[in-house]
Amino acid sequence: MTEGSVGVLLEELDTLVARLAELGRPVVPWLARGVDAGQVEAAVGYPVPDEVSTWFGWCNGVALHEGQIQDDVNVIPGYSPLSLAEAIGQMGDHAGDSILGTHWIPLLGGAGGDVYAAVWEPGKSAAVAGVLIGEPTEIEFDSVEQMVSVFNACYRRGAFFVDGQRRLAMDPGLYDVVNGEISG
Repeated sequence: MTEGSVGVLLEELDTLVARLAELGRPVVPWLARGVDAGQVEAAVGYPVPDEVSTWFGWCNGVALHEGQIQDDVNVIPGYSPLSLAEAIGQMGDHAGDSILGTHWIPLLGGAGGDVYAAVWEPGKSAAVAGVLIGEPTEIEFDSVEQMVSVFNACYRRGAFFVDGQRRLAMDPGLYDVVNGEISG
């Protein structure tokens, strides 16, 4: 990943946070300060692509506060950013998954154990796999940047929205359309 690509990923992440702030989502002030690339590589135990260190440099999970519910900490419907420690802790739950291989780390996690994980071959950029408990793992995005771009487009176009109960919700059909237009 080039410096320009890292910059684009950071712009997409900033756009995501700005949209969450516009929607009054409680997670925004709770996003934990990121960690540096050396901490990420030390925790994982081998070199990681720039986009993975950029992700954890942007956000190291969500600070916990009394009275939070899962929806309060989500950045997209059903998923919140994982801290580096949480991500490492979840890796054993999916050991041996042939799609994940040996070089991967969860980025976003759901309450039921589902994750979006960065997956890569040494020396290459990361794709993003969707890991749903009880379902086959699939590569869903060509890059971390593409994943966040899809999420931002989903907010812009109404596939992700705040429902009448002030919870994040999703229109699955519109999500498929938006994702298809961006991811191909």
